[in-house]
Amino acid sequence: MKLIIEDDEGRKTVVPFVRDEITIGRQEGNTIRLTERNVSRRHARLVRLNGHVVLEDLGSYNGTRINGERVAGQLPLKEGDLIQIGDYDLALQVEGAANAAPTGAITAKVPASRRPEPEEEDAPAPSASQDDAEDEEEDDADGDEHDHTPPSAEARRNATSIIRMDQMEADRPRKVERVPEDEQPRLLVLAPTEFKGQEYDCNRTELRIGRTSENDIALDHRSLSRTHAKVVREATGEWRVIDMQSANGMTVNGESYAQATLSHGDIIEMGHVKLRFVGPGTLSEDLAAQGDRPGSKKLVVGIVVAFLSIAAGAALFVIKGQDLVTPTTDTPPPVVANNPPQVPDKPVAAVGTTPETPQPPPEAPPEPKATEQDFETALTAADFDKARTVLDALRAEKGVPVGKAKDLQQRLTLETQAQQQLAVLEEALKNNKVAEATAAAKTFPKTVVFASRFEELKKQLEEAQRPPPGEATVATNPAQKPSTAPTSDFMRGKTAADVERDITDVQTEVQRLSKAKDIPGALEVAKDCALIAPRLPECHLMLGVLYAKSNNQALSLKHYAQFVTLAPPGHAKRARVIEILSNNSPKGDGSAAVPPSENPPASSNGQ
Repeated sequence: MKLIIEDDEGRKTVVPFVRDEITIGRQEGNTIRLTERNVSRRHARLVRLNGHVVLEDLGSYNGTRINGERVAGQLPLKEGDLIQIGDYDLALQVEGAANAAPTGAITAKVPASRRPEPEEEDAPAPSASQDDAEDEEEDDADGDEHDHTPPSAEARRNATSIIRMDQMEADRPRKVERVPEDEQPRLLVLAPTEFKGQEYDCNRTELRIGRTSENDIALDHRSLSRTHAKVVREATGEWRVIDMQSANGMTVNGESYAQATLSHGDIIEMGHVKLRFVGPGTLSEDLAAQGDRPGSKKLVVGIVVAFLSIAAGAALFVIKGQDLVTPTTDTPPPVVANNPPQVPDKPVAAVGTTPETPQPPPEAPPEPKATEQDFETALTAADFDKARTVLDALRAEKGVPVGKAKDLQQRLTLETQAQQQLAVLEEALKNNKVAEATAAAKTFPKTVVFASRFEELKKQLEEAQRPPPGEATVATNPAQKPSTAPTSDFMRGKTAADVERDITDVQTEVQRLSKAKDIPGALEVAKDCALIAPRLPECHLMLGVLYAKSNNQALSLKHYAQFVTLAPPGHAKRARVIEILSNNSPKGDGSAAVPPSENPPASSNGQ
């Protein structure tokens, strides 16, 4: 069984009658919400009783009628009865009685429960003053209806959806196709701040929006469901947004919807995420579309009134100015000097005559349109705000193809990231944080604008990475010849491949000697490890730990830095070592040592 609803403009809506009771009224919380002012907040209800449907008026102000007769109390309904509630006509229809689906422009709406409001009291026969009084009373009582609080998930699950028949299969699988570029609308993020300004082209006939990466539009915000909604293009060419049973629901222009047809400028809210639907077209078409909205005529009238007021004030100013500069008739004529001055180029107005009306200044030439060259100039000058403004203008004026605009956006994003990374690198070098500077240089993007500055900083970093003078003295001391072969029995005869394969055994041996308080023996094995396999990060990690236990800060930090340089980004100890380097930067005197408590934590391989 279905309930057919028709408004005063002839638009029809179908409501499946699947519950034992349906309430009808103007306030949110009713099963069916009718928003005209001549519908009471709780107007009537339909109840299933013993296989029949009974209509009951709930003390509404304007009453409920069946076939033209006002209802008092409860009255059973039969198929074909005409129910009149305010400006709406309703009728019951048994399943299968009508094959043709009614059409209309009413979009799907899911009313949500709000805090209870007091019931309307019965009133005597209406008069003009009583109607006004009730309107004022209901306006005060219904203030919460305009808060647009999204309905709870429980309320949406328990509410009856008002849907069009052509929307009843909105969740069916659709054939996803490419949308031509000149017909692609866009979704512009308005909130929250971290996503504001991002744009997404609706380049396919179905796009899913949600919190996770498998969606076409992924916005990682806690107020969104995994897949919150989807935007689809129907065969008729219209675009529609459909809620995917999300937890926080969806509103369009402040009204809660399960599905809604989209027009240019509509505001879609999903949780705390707010999007604007921007239809395809030029900037001028966008402005024209905005002018057709409610309130635009008031704006035009206000501009005209302001213009007329300014013009009247200017005319009054000119008249008063003439009174000040025009001499009275009693003033004697000026005396001509013996040597009269040269006649001016411009004619002087005769005394007592009305001065000529000044010519208005020429209109300023229109501002030139933004060009791709403007973008290149701003980008090269590192004026990223101007470059972003020019790019927005190019998009609005369709000055460049969509693909080209994306390339320009990627370049702008890359140079912005390079500027931020450059600041990190400069700060690290300034504070002598070599490890942090090394990490920043490794991840520096390929930039054009900052390429020369980056090369300068790389040279500074190479200078900072050179070993301290004390260590160099040890290495070049003629009394100590540098070792070219392993000196420990454990490492003697091993090759680089052997060390890389058996690094766990090497770490176990170093740990055994360290626990036995044989730090020199452990250092000998670790040095042989670095001698045989100098590119193996674990060798330098062991040396960093052992030198720290030996209170040799300079050598400890040196090998920690080499470990950070050689270790891959995902290495389990890398982040901890970088933290140690940041907190224990060498100051040149070698007096401060890395405390053992700051050594990297033990790993599963025994180090």
